[in-house]
Amino acid sequence: MNVVVAAGAKVDIAKSYSFYEKQSAGWGGYFRQCIVEDLFQLEETAGIHRIISGYHHVKSAAFNSILYYRMEPDAAVVIAILDGRIRPAKRDRILKSRR
Repeated sequence: MNVVVAAGAKVDIAKSYSFYEKQSAGWGGYFRQCIVEDLFQLEETAGIHRIISGYHHVKSAAFNSILYYRMEPDAAVVIAILDGRIRPAKRDRILKSRR
């Protein structure tokens, strides 16, 4: 399955990169590397994950981030990569804004 990362999810990656890099030099790069690995894994597993707020979701293997995606006929489109600790109401607002 092809995996497409939407513009909003790319912004999420950049924001998380900056956050982790501020915590400790090198952590931002490690975060990005782990997310890329999660995206490669999604190529194999897309469509099997539970649906929340209208989107499939899968937790990152190494970070407390959750990848939200929708299935299309020829691709899984990642629309958001959010911190798993955010309030559900905030998560739902973000997901709704990216439809």
